[in-house]
Amino acid sequence: MLNNEKLMLLRFSSYGFLKNLKFFEPFLYLFFLANGLSFTQIGLLISIREISTIILELPTGVIADLTGRRRAMATAFFSYMISFSIFYYFSSFLLFVPAMFLFAMGETLRHGTHKSMIMQYLDNEGMEDQRVKYYGKTRAASRLGSALSALIAGAIVYHVGGYNVIFLATLIPYSIAFFLMLTYPKELDGEPEGASIALTWKHLKNSIHQLYKHSGLGKMLVNASIYDSFFKISKDYLSPIVESLAITLPMLMFIEEEAQRTAILVGIVYFFVYINSFASSIKSSSLMEKIGDIGKALNVLYFVMASLFFMVAIFLQLDVVILSIIAFFFFFTLYNLRKPMVVGYVGDRMDSQTRATLFSGQNLLRSVVGMIIAPILGFFADNYSIGIAFLFGAITLLIVGIILPIKSNE
Repeated sequence: MLNNEKLMLLRFSSYGFLKNLKFFEPFLYLFFLANGLSFTQIGLLISIREISTIILELPTGVIADLTGRRRAMATAFFSYMISFSIFYYFSSFLLFVPAMFLFAMGETLRHGTHKSMIMQYLDNEGMEDQRVKYYGKTRAASRLGSALSALIAGAIVYHVGGYNVIFLATLIPYSIAFFLMLTYPKELDGEPEGASIALTWKHLKNSIHQLYKHSGLGKMLVNASIYDSFFKISKDYLSPIVESLAITLPMLMFIEEEAQRTAILVGIVYFFVYINSFASSIKSSSLMEKIGDIGKALNVLYFVMASLFFMVAIFLQLDVVILSIIAFFFFFTLYNLRKPMVVGYVGDRMDSQTRATLFSGQNLLRSVVGMIIAPILGFFADNYSIGIAFLFGAITLLIVGIILPIKSNE
């Protein structure tokens, strides 16, 4: 039993490590800007990704529950690989649209599915009380992958001098992850019944019933979706901010090429950001136990995040770039402290057979928010400043936090 537990933890952690070797992630906005796109166009591409997620999220969650989660995960990584190939070979806004759609397909097939497999394993092993701690460990492995990814990506961009090659490099870990999914034990598929219109409709009704059965679950899903979406959209503004610092930083003046200066500083900054995220994921469980009330912990971390949005806005408006980067550093800390708590909170209130669907529902809500706010943030960044865009985010988060607080007894 002990050996089996270690093997499964290794598999789950390897998945997280490999899927977070997204060498393109620290440079995504810089890649788009280098191809002549404006912040508004980037926001539209992000919106297209989120719209695609809205269309695909629930159907793919149902498919995963009804046809087998391992198959859904393998298909997800195959879809990612096609998307990365398009980004590597082409540089047109119009061709980036199908690439974003395929990326969204991978995201929707993967999002709630792997969480469901972890929850299924803990149920099978009688380890339900370890959800936050166990998920925190697997998430820590993914953060470690992100940290290593940032350094490797910085080195690649420095030596190659372009951004598109990092999509080609990302194909390697994602190919390994594709085959890793095929090694997962069959019992983690749940109890697939096969796909049909009648079964799909029945499954959706059962999933929606969970929102009424457990008071507060729906509120938590909305709260987490808005929080996640603002983090997901805003975090990528870090690289243009770092670029503005790299161009003028005296200690990097010995490097003539601005792109190489940016590559070095972005790689270093993201490495420390993700190492910090790695430590935060591990400490999530102990923080929750120290506070003693999961609802209170979730609310505190939410309002601290809103406060950080205000701080970034102020620092950018005052042109204190270094302090804004430090504030971004804590963005990732808070997100990775809170995420395992959210998974544990909602996992305790879901039936095992509808988990992938309900987790997909949360991601759908997040995508709806992302579809709306990505172009708005891009518009503010283009026509005013990135600082004003973050001020909008801060005000919105504050209002939502007041309207939708989380209570443990719910």
